[in-house]
Amino acid sequence: MVKLFACGGMIIDNVVTADGTVHREALGGNGVYAAAGARLWCDRVGLVALVPRNYPARWFEALRNAGIDIAGVAVRPESVDRSEWFFYRSDGSRADHLYASSDAFVAAGLPPQGRLSPAQSGAFEAQLRSSGAEGADFAGFRRRHPVCAGDVPSSYLHAVGVHMAPGAPRAQLALAQAIHAPGRRITLDPGSHAGAMRDVLPRLLPLLDAFLPSEKELRLLAPGTGLASGLAGLRAAGVPVALVKLAAAGAMVASSVYPAGISVPALAVDLVDPTGAGDAFCGGFLAGLVATGDPLCAALCGTASASIAVESFGPMRLLSATPQEVLARWQRLARLCALPDTDQRFSELRALRHDSP
Repeated sequence: MVKLFACGGMIIDNVVTADGTVHREALGGNGVYAAAGARLWCDRVGLVALVPRNYPARWFEALRNAGIDIAGVAVRPESVDRSEWFFYRSDGSRADHLYASSDAFVAAGLPPQGRLSPAQSGAFEAQLRSSGAEGADFAGFRRRHPVCAGDVPSSYLHAVGVHMAPGAPRAQLALAQAIHAPGRRITLDPGSHAGAMRDVLPRLLPLLDAFLPSEKELRLLAPGTGLASGLAGLRAAGVPVALVKLAAAGAMVASSVYPAGISVPALAVDLVDPTGAGDAFCGGFLAGLVATGDPLCAALCGTASASIAVESFGPMRLLSATPQEVLARWQRLARLCALPDTDQRFSELRALRHDSP
């Protein structure tokens, strides 16, 4: 029986890193990374996502082999022929929402292996920006097929934790209203939809246990305020826990115990690809919150999950890492933050994986 599940996207990613390294046609999507971040802490994690009929079957198998339940992944009878590209900058920012067909890279005369020069990377990005909306892409597919309550399998209805990855605001509100239940923890990441969420936030936030924007998203939601004030405003609007993800600078979490906010450091690891790190953080955070009820402990779980996500292209490192690895990282963070009741929290996290169905 699934204990936790993530609702969100399952797409195909292509990445160009700041140094020009290219990784093409990888398993991706915010729902995938969130579920993968949670599976480090719990062996009963599910994924609710919608995919086109031509989605590669090998990625279904990869999720199954990692122990993620995909009963909630449904195939829709249309095809997508353009996958997403991410171009990272040296300052950590990225250009995204750029789409191309699988043959566009080679058709542009770019080398199938090795690194792109800055000129090659810039020219290819410009080509994608100017290519228009020819063909079907994952962004359009997700607009036409948002995850709805009817997509959640009946076998998931006893889950005690749900993470809602970024999606259309009104669809998110309807889903939150449908899945809200006593004893169930619900977390939500607004993602790129943050600026369009103002109308639904007064009704959405009271349905959540935690709201998890990035720094950019928090500033859109609370312009002209500092991080702590922005988090305080979200809590005043009805969400018990508000957390801002700060990428390499870690995170700040605000709750009844830490009303002014408390900072959580990031872990220093070898960065390969930051794609999906924020989503993996959210999955780890949900698992930690369900296991312990402690938002600071949950933030450490999210940080540990994110540190593993960035160590490879795609989510494969998340899908193969062991519970021992992530618990060791959590222990390092717990010492750095002087987490209260560390031994008890450690036992609660281990129990999340080993408790009976």
